[in-house]
Amino acid sequence: MTITSWADLAHCAAECADGRWIFRGENSERYDLKPKAGRVGQHKHAPRKRPHEVAHERAALELFKRQARPYLLRSPSSEIEWLAIAQHHGMSTRLLDWTEGILAAAFFAVEAAGTQGNAVIYGVHRLREISKTDQKRPFNAKTPGIYRPPHIASRIPAQRSVFTLHPNPTEAFAPKGLRKWLIAEGACVEIKRILDACGINDSSLFPDLDGLSRYLGWRYKWGKFENPPLHS
Repeated sequence: MTITSWADLAHCAAECADGRWIFRGENSERYDLKPKAGRVGQHKHAPRKRPHEVAHERAALELFKRQARPYLLRSPSSEIEWLAIAQHHGMSTRLLDWTEGILAAAFFAVEAAGTQGNAVIYGVHRLREISKTDQKRPFNAKTPGIYRPPHIASRIPAQRSVFTLHPNPTEAFAPKGLRKWLIAEGACVEIKRILDACGINDSSLFPDLDGLSRYLGWRYKWGKFENPPLHS
């Protein structure tokens, strides 16, 4: 299905309202559903393409664990929680970011507002939850599954964030029943504006100074300061 209006998006949301879906928004349909650890060495400015190696993943996580502790308010309780924190702060891991809210996914899809061509929302229904064993030893997991992190940062509850764990990060994620909704390039601006009217924007999904600054910058760019400011 191609979403060409807000009404189309609302129809998709109504179809997926049983609470058992997770969603991911991408600003282009050109990208595979693949965690960043599986894309290492594919950047256009990399000196050469490097194959994925689990040993490199493990080494990077160990360095992160050793050096991140001064910045943490509490120590993570499992190996996968360490991975989630590293992923949250931008490190390449075998986790992929999802949300339980289709409107949050729609925001991430249209965030660039039609500058990347068609956007896309992916949906997965009834994917298994990873086991306690997989949480302790995520590098030994055999099949993909959902990990629901504790609220280690304010962005996680704001975005209703979940992660999927991928035993082979180089393989594109294509589970049975995967849904894909294209958002037509011409509909992205309209949908982003209506999402903002619904309170789905950078400021609400990233409840910190970075999110607030991006949001106010967007409002300024799109001429949303016509009304005079309020005075105390």
